[in-house]
Amino acid sequence: MIVHLLAALTALTQPTRVDTVRATITAVIAEESPRTPFFFASVSGLAIDKAGRVFVSDAGEARIAVFATDGKALTTIGRKGKGPGEFQSPTGPVIGNDDALYVRNMSEVARFVPDASGIAKQFDRAFAGPSMAPWMSKLATVIDRTGRLHFPLEWGSSADGLTHHAYDRFSLDGRKLDSIYVPMQPTARSNWASVPVSARGGRMVKGINVVPFHPVPVFAVSAVGTILSSPSDKYTLQETDASARVVRELTRSVAPPSIPAVERADSARALGRRLDSLRVPLSQVNGVSEEVKARRLPQVYPVFRSLTVGADGTIWARRWSAATQRGTSWFDVLAEDGRYLRTVVVPTDCTTLPAPVVRGTTFTCVQLDPQTDAETVIIATIPGRR
Repeated sequence: MIVHLLAALTALTQPTRVDTVRATITAVIAEESPRTPFFFASVSGLAIDKAGRVFVSDAGEARIAVFATDGKALTTIGRKGKGPGEFQSPTGPVIGNDDALYVRNMSEVARFVPDASGIAKQFDRAFAGPSMAPWMSKLATVIDRTGRLHFPLEWGSSADGLTHHAYDRFSLDGRKLDSIYVPMQPTARSNWASVPVSARGGRMVKGINVVPFHPVPVFAVSAVGTILSSPSDKYTLQETDASARVVRELTRSVAPPSIPAVERADSARALGRRLDSLRVPLSQVNGVSEEVKARRLPQVYPVFRSLTVGADGTIWARRWSAATQRGTSWFDVLAEDGRYLRTVVVPTDCTTLPAPVVRGTTFTCVQLDPQTDAETVIIATIPGRR
């Protein structure tokens, strides 16, 4: 049965002031940061423990770095290797409701428990995850309220040319429980375009699989282990369970902002130049969307850029920033039952992968330098409700 939150929609249409608060950045952690310098080779995931400490997995350096909320480096966990407590490519750190740290490492999950310092850094054990794990994935590992660990999976399908997602679910002692699939949204398009060069493969062609501003589907695991997803072309969140049953839909009557004519025209010209530069007919390129073939761009921005579920079960739906909001990240915060609570503005442009993480008043995300691709970890404090 689909539950529409009519009461919440009615409240949103009333002429009341929207509750919008601004987060305060407490730390900017990067190699060149004057106050909190630290080198990251490839940030692959984030986590926050109950004390507000931030855990950052670095796949390139094969370690987990731990920071206080002011950015002070507290310790590192692990090193490159294949022994107990060592990593080949750590990603998706998550703090369980048992206060232990769980880290995906290739196709296994390593568990670290708190030592005398209270930090979960002491290696305890590891268990086998999926045999075909996407070990480079920056999707978050999730432990739901009942203690099920969700190990993300993704694969490309030759049947439809799309990327599919699911989660294998494990108990915290490593027993495989079941799987839950992410529903395919109608706005899904191929993640890549390619030109065949042989019977067995092709050459990737960047920038022509989707048009600029195409709404990209988003998803996250809820606090109870269901899947929240959206096509991102409208303010709708769909919740589905392990049997693919739609549990409910959460909607708000919020219209996405129009794309300024100048910005849209510039993007259309850039797409045209890219298509005109191809050395083969467009008909020979695989993975090109119908919108690209027609050179048809949306009139409005997508609604969502990402979904994050807080440690308290709140849903953080990141809105697409309008031109006047660039350099910031806007999150609509919804209660578990779908009620709109407030909007939180973080004064930095967070990446969508790895996704931001929030616990209590502590928020962390990754900022990417558009010129150098250098990664910076941002820690911010969220003010209490007014």
